[in-house]
Amino acid sequence: MMIKIYALVIAAFINVQIFAQTNDYSVREVKNGLYIPWEMVNAPDGSIWFTQRHGSISRLNPVTGQVKQLIFEQNVSINNGEGGMFGLALHPDFPNTPEVFCSYNYVINGNDYREKLVVYEYNPTTDELTYKRLIVDMIEGAVIHNGSRLLISNNKLYMTTGDASNVSFPQNTSSLNGKILRYNLDGSIPADNPIPGSPIWSFGHRNPQGLTMMGNKLVSSEHGPSNDDEINIIEAGRNYGWPNVEGYCNLPAEATFCSANNVYEPAKSWTPTIAVCGIEFYTHPLFLQWQNKLLLASLKTQALYVLTFNANQNTIISQVDIPEVSFGRIRDVLAAPNGKIYVSTSNSNNVNNKIDKIYEIYDPTPTGLGTGDTDHLKNSWTASPVPANNTITLQNKSKNDTAEVDLVDMSGKLIRQLHVQGKQMQIDISDLEEGFYYLKIKERGSVQQVLKIQKQ
Repeated sequence: MMIKIYALVIAAFINVQIFAQTNDYSVREVKNGLYIPWEMVNAPDGSIWFTQRHGSISRLNPVTGQVKQLIFEQNVSINNGEGGMFGLALHPDFPNTPEVFCSYNYVINGNDYREKLVVYEYNPTTDELTYKRLIVDMIEGAVIHNGSRLLISNNKLYMTTGDASNVSFPQNTSSLNGKILRYNLDGSIPADNPIPGSPIWSFGHRNPQGLTMMGNKLVSSEHGPSNDDEINIIEAGRNYGWPNVEGYCNLPAEATFCSANNVYEPAKSWTPTIAVCGIEFYTHPLFLQWQNKLLLASLKTQALYVLTFNANQNTIISQVDIPEVSFGRIRDVLAAPNGKIYVSTSNSNNVNNKIDKIYEIYDPTPTGLGTGDTDHLKNSWTASPVPANNTITLQNKSKNDTAEVDLVDMSGKLIRQLHVQGKQMQIDISDLEEGFYYLKIKERGSVQQVLKIQKQ
């Protein structure tokens, strides 16, 4: 009888030891009481700067949740619709060049609704922003379809604009509406823009809601009408079809227009629409299952999606949503330099009902692993493939030819210990449950690196 009991205890212990968490991430609320945080950007000091639609630019400490309002722009008007303060970008040499770029809507002459792109200057002594200069003004605005996102890449400033509910604008290159614009950081027009003297980089857009770089490719998300939300690869001088083309060039009239007007078809189109919003191309190894994939915030389906491109990065071949990320309408997504992911919501009905929040998706790596964040560690060891079914190949690029490796689960519990001799080793994981694990690599008695692996 005692033998049977002992065997049961051992079996239960083994089951606990080889269990792995299905998701390798946790979610926490960082800040609440906000009014539609529209765009979030990383600052060099680790803080997150963000706009709110009613007119503020603020700085968030993502560790403590403390928020400091840096400016409240009195000229911003939400116009009882989709307008307000939108895009945000910090100068790439910030804080040495303490310039902050922002786009917003305002009213002139009582009822003329417009959009402008301005530059503020940050004063570290007063910890405030003040107006510095104007880049572009008098872009048409409307109750709907105002855009607008900002992005700086290779010292060029990109701005998306909506069609301001006027379908004559997107195909008209004399209008700045329904476009993606490109400026030098001083506000001048780059000499290599496709139309000499014009900031227009691409045209034929309805209402672009997201903007990111995927390597050297510019990518946007765009609201369709009741059909054909889009993800677009943006190229200089290309036409994206609106209002003559909705989604792909798959109708006879659309095919004719596309052929005659150099239209670039979307990488993906959704019908019915999901109300695509902020996007971020995720490159960090913290979450390997999302690495080199596009993160997409959705308003309508209230989800954060992971989109996988084909090898040529011109077509999206798969789409999954991230479980446990369901906070209502999601407005923006941001990847921090340490790999953590932040999402902002868009649930407030008015400025007196500030119920929006910013959440953090983080790696719950057990502190007992004996290291700090894995992105601060040297990359002497690699494990592949990830995910894997039966075998992981551990490769050693360090000067040492010997090491001890602890295989642990997501809770930090030890599963087995391995001794590595040489530059490469095969690790059998066929007996593990599906999920995520860590390889804790120790050289000369101290932990040198922690690798995350996934059993599929």
